[in-house]
Amino acid sequence: MKILDSDHCVALLRGNLDLRGQAAPTEKLGVTAISVGELVHGVHKSARAAENLARLDVLLAALTVLPYDDSAAHKFGLLKARLEQDGMRLSDLDLQIASVALQHQAPLITHNQRHFERVPDLALEDWLA
Repeated sequence: MKILDSDHCVALLRGNLDLRGQAAPTEKLGVTAISVGELVHGVHKSARAAENLARLDVLLAALTVLPYDDSAAHKFGLLKARLEQDGMRLSDLDLQIASVALQHQAPLITHNQRHFERVPDLALEDWLA
């Protein structure tokens, strides 16, 4: 499984990303529940909220939505403490997304490499580069 960050989901919704050549046809793609919240927030700020929400629902139906559960929360707490000790902060939402990816031992597909590269052992890919 590979986990799409919000930026890649937005690129899919806007028609700016073609998954052919990126993901194998049999490869499962997921998104975190945290990213779902970010996407829904963006939809409700848009001028065409109802239309965009319908398009988002179609995309989400094709992905596996991974929950932020107690195991991911424990990873989040550990990561946040370690990064703070090293003087490297990361937003809580990004750390929660990273925690879910680490929990599932799945690469995070994001264009936001600069932020996520701070997270130890997190595999990253960028399909928008």
